[in-house]
Amino acid sequence: MAININHSIGKIKSENSDLVLDSLSNIDVSAKIVKNASDPVDPQDLVTKAYLEAQISNFNVDQDSEITGDLDDVYETIENIRNNTYVKSIDFNANITTGGAGLTTTLVITSQGNPNKYTIDWGDGSTTTATADSTPTHTYSTNSGSPFDVAVTAFHDQGSGAGSSANKTKEDYITIFTADPTVSFEAYDAPTGGNQITTWNDGDTVYFQNTTTNATNATVQYTWSWGDSSADDVLNDDTVSGGSAGSRLAHTFATSTETEVTRTVTLTLDAHSAATPSLLPLDDNASYKIYDTHTPDTTSDITTGINEESNNGLTVTFTNNTENTIGNHSTYGIFYRWDFGDGTITTVNAGSNQNGDTGRSITHKYTLLDNSVAQDYTGNLQVVSNHTSSPFESTDFVIHVEPDVRANISGSADTVSDRNGDNIYDVYDGVDYNGVNRALVTVNNTSENGDSHEYNWNDSSSNDVEAGLNSVQHDFTGVTPGNYQLNFTATGTPDITAQTDSASLTFQVNAVPNAPGGLSTKTITLTDSAQGIDPKLANNFTDNSATSPVSAGASLKTNTERRYTNGTIDTSIAQNVYNGLSGTATAIVNGSADGSKAFTTSLNENGTFDSLVISDQRDANDSISSSTYPTGFFQTFDAKITKPFAEYSTGVNDQRIEHNATGNTNYVTVICDDLTSVPTIDLTSATLTESTAGSYRYISGIPYYNTGSPTLTLSGASLSDWIGQAYRDTNNVFEIANGTNSESTSGATISTQYKGYADLEAISYLTAGVPEANTGIGASGYALADQTINITSSSVKAVETLKFKANNVNGSSNYTELTNTAVQVHTANPTGVIEDNIPVANSLGNGTITEDGLRIADFVNATTDTPTITGSTDYTATPFTGAISVSGTQEATVRWGTLEHNTTNYSTGFLPVGPDRSADTGTQYFTFAFRRQVVANFDINITSNGIAGMWIAAPGTGVDNASGLSGWVECTSQYAGAGVPGSDTANGGNGADGCALTGADVVPTGSSINSSYTMTLGSENMSNATNNVVLVRVALASGKEITSISIGEAS
Repeated sequence: MAININHSIGKIKSENSDLVLDSLSNIDVSAKIVKNASDPVDPQDLVTKAYLEAQISNFNVDQDSEITGDLDDVYETIENIRNNTYVKSIDFNANITTGGAGLTTTLVITSQGNPNKYTIDWGDGSTTTATADSTPTHTYSTNSGSPFDVAVTAFHDQGSGAGSSANKTKEDYITIFTADPTVSFEAYDAPTGGNQITTWNDGDTVYFQNTTTNATNATVQYTWSWGDSSADDVLNDDTVSGGSAGSRLAHTFATSTETEVTRTVTLTLDAHSAATPSLLPLDDNASYKIYDTHTPDTTSDITTGINEESNNGLTVTFTNNTENTIGNHSTYGIFYRWDFGDGTITTVNAGSNQNGDTGRSITHKYTLLDNSVAQDYTGNLQVVSNHTSSPFESTDFVIHVEPDVRANISGSADTVSDRNGDNIYDVYDGVDYNGVNRALVTVNNTSENGDSHEYNWNDSSSNDVEAGLNSVQHDFTGVTPGNYQLNFTATGTPDITAQTDSASLTFQVNAVPNAPGGLSTKTITLTDSAQGIDPKLANNFTDNSATSPVSAGASLKTNTERRYTNGTIDTSIAQNVYNGLSGTATAIVNGSADGSKAFTTSLNENGTFDSLVISDQRDANDSISSSTYPTGFFQTFDAKITKPFAEYSTGVNDQRIEHNATGNTNYVTVICDDLTSVPTIDLTSATLTESTAGSYRYISGIPYYNTGSPTLTLSGASLSDWIGQAYRDTNNVFEIANGTNSESTSGATISTQYKGYADLEAISYLTAGVPEANTGIGASGYALADQTINITSSSVKAVETLKFKANNVNGSSNYTELTNTAVQVHTANPTGVIEDNIPVANSLGNGTITEDGLRIADFVNATTDTPTITGSTDYTATPFTGAISVSGTQEATVRWGTLEHNTTNYSTGFLPVGPDRSADTGTQYFTFAFRRQVVANFDINITSNGIAGMWIAAPGTGVDNASGLSGWVECTSQYAGAGVPGSDTANGGNGADGCALTGADVVPTGSSINSSYTMTLGSENMSNATNNVVLVRVALASGKEITSISIGEAS
């Protein structure tokens, strides 16, 4: 037997079934083989002999030791192996083992086994105990005791005895030197004390202090390198001058001539007996700027000149001639300071190549504070640097500035124009309405340092010459309009030089603008909208005007001719009318003055003067355009006519505005109409008759308009309140429209039709197509001519009344409906119950005959349920079509697709005129025939609110004689079950007149039905009937109707 033991999953698996346990529940493996044991994981896991021997082979057993003690160690080791706390060996390495004091080192510990804690003895008296970190760090703060041993013990804190720990020691492992030295130094201006410096003058002695750290008590060597081509200083003693423990080391650098230099000093620590060797050599360096003296120099292009007005002074150009060895500003911070002697200082950076830099020129303007006194300005050029003798100055220069003779004049028109575009130099050749001469100018002289002043006006007048600074007036009256330049000259010698200066002014001489337009240039309109719809003037209107400005037929909604019925009537404003200084403005209405205003030279003479309204009476500069008119020459006014409607006479009124000096406006025409209401239609005596019948459609003997362009005639209508002083310009004077539908129909029997003035003329009221004024005014109104009305040709089926509407300038009347006559139109294809097309299923019978059923006229005069059948008659030969007279019959009516009991009198109140059914009371009937072959049973499909009875007949079959009902059998009774239906057994009947195939097929009476009912001919067949015809007859009582009926296959 073989047993597989897997410690990782805690199971024992045998290859066969002979594994047994002994009485102590131990595995009995006698004479068996245990194999495939894995390495132990848990403390209770089994181990193989081979595994145990391999572990024991790793033990370090001294062959000379006592075997008993070693066996204890073996057992402890085995236990640590079983518990995973076994530690065999360790090793470690430091990332750095040599360095100066303050060195931080990190150990990397490696091991065989499973330690979880480490204790490290660093050798400098410090110990890290039981840390779990296998990469511990430590800082050595001193080199005392260096080099240092390092010992590491690795152990598992859950193990015990042999095999639970291991250790390793490395002797003299870490070497620590003195703390790393830092090389540094400082420069001073004295052997002791003094100031630390970074710059000095050329030729100065400088004292250097060695400030290197961590060099005390060590054997050292320093080297001082001066950067000036002089020999290095090498020191082998830290206590001598230049050592960190010694005094300052003096050095004088090589000199230069008027130039700056930079020296770089380097201090190097070449050797140090206690420092880390790899650090050496160490050095430090610093750069120092050494400044020299300079001799600035400058020259100028002139030394004297005039304080020119055009230049606002005297401009002088200076050149910098200083030596070009001067240090630049970007390195040494050196700059030039130009002191020009007038309080102006300008600085220029040396080496910037800007104006005023070495070898370059710079300009400066000298301006006299008082142009009447000469002035000398003393200045120099300076070099400014960090040299202790800075600044260095050039020799002084002197600039002499003379006063300038300056011609200065100002002037303007004595009355400055306010016209846009004008300025103080614009004058006008004329006298304004205030009596002011607008051509005068005055010039003021404010020249400087002149002895004589001359004025040349360039207008052919003589020149004016003045010694002093006097004002001069000049008159441009009578000169040609244009520009005139005054040329002015001043002369004088204020200092050394004789001088002349000139100035000029240009005056614009303008002609006085033309006067604004008078009333004769103005057009007025009516601003209130015309009242009424498309009004035109009627014939024989009332003319109140002075000029008869309009004629009959004229439009009364133009800008100058308008109709009104109320309100206040305004004209537009005649704007900016000349002359508002004098004369009289008057409103003229129908040739008479209706308000006036006489003007004076005052402004704002505004107001309402009866019908005349004056406003905005002011100077043309304000009222018309400040770009055209200067103030003071013209006055204008605005004017309009405002008049209440009630103050006009009914009819045509003309009006305009007049000015006795500047003319008149156009006329505008106000038509006052006293008709303010919409028209009224009177249909009291109106009738509607048929004028053209066309071709009727007959359904159940009732005629309907259909084809052939039928027409009607309206007679006896009249209109009131129709035409006053004006009429409405329209062809749609009288509207004929569809009115109210009845009998649940919809659709229009006519399309909307319009009649014009000529269509309506009965008694003459038109002249050249224009209606007479006041037509239809008064109690009797105007009687209209007969009006033809066209019946629609559109597809409709409807019955409705007609309505009418009339239009005038004030609007439209309400519709007036002619309610006593209804128009019947049936142009649409019939739907619902169709007399000549009662549906019969094509699948009924043998398919030879497939035509639908039709209503028949054979029993039109019958008044009983079952009129006598004649067996030889082909009842389909007399269909119920055309103008069949139904008055006085008991025939039911198909009306709008519904078969109904009908007693309506169609002979009055309807067009076309139809039959009078009012006396046809009692039961009414509907009889139709259909044809098929090889049919004994069929369905009647019917929807109704209740029938009074239903029968069928098969003329020419045995049913004729078997029936006890004159050849009919009842659908309201059940078939007897066999043979030919009929109560006359002597003639072959089965003893009952019922034909409903089953009890469920019996057609109910007197109640609503919507179903299919199977009828039977029993042993008879439609193939035996005359022309294969079956008749169906239905009875309806008052108020009853059928909405659908058809024949189908027996269900």
